[in-house]
Amino acid sequence: MTTTLFTLSAAALAQTSYDIAPGEPAVFNGVEYGIEVLNERAQDVKTEEYNRYELGLYVTNKSGCAKLIFPRQTLFGTESNPNLLASFDCLNATGKRMTSKGGNLLARPFVVPYRETVKGTDGKDVVKTTNVQAGYILRNGESVSDRIIVIVPAGEKPRMRVRVREIIDNF
Repeated sequence: MTTTLFTLSAAALAQTSYDIAPGEPAVFNGVEYGIEVLNERAQDVKTEEYNRYELGLYVTNKSGCAKLIFPRQTLFGTESNPNLLASFDCLNATGKRMTSKGGNLLARPFVVPYRETVKGTDGKDVVKTTNVQAGYILRNGESVSDRIIVIVPAGEKPRMRVRVREIIDNF
């Protein structure tokens, strides 16, 4: 029983991953996940030579509809990072000189107005509107991006992998 439970929970938390390169984005359910090289240079760090890359990470919704992400319950409570769209990992990054080995891209909050009638101080009914966060959204055509700096061994280019959060179509 414990083995089955562990297997089911591990499968529920699994993410799809793709190897990506500049100009060769991964596409999953109409959402494009990619990187671009913004700056590149050779650099000496102490006695070793490395290549320093500034990379642009991006997620673009090209599905034709907005993607809504609702918080999910897990066996351990709610997700720790419910607005995570993708995690980008540089497989050959050294992390030297306080540089990155990867980055995460997050979706924006999605709020809906909630109207309620409450009694005012004078006893009259007053309509009050409150914005309530319902989840997260990646609108059609919207891009989310970030920049990271990685250092890789001399003569190598960054080898990147993206772990994609599956956005379930609820409609």
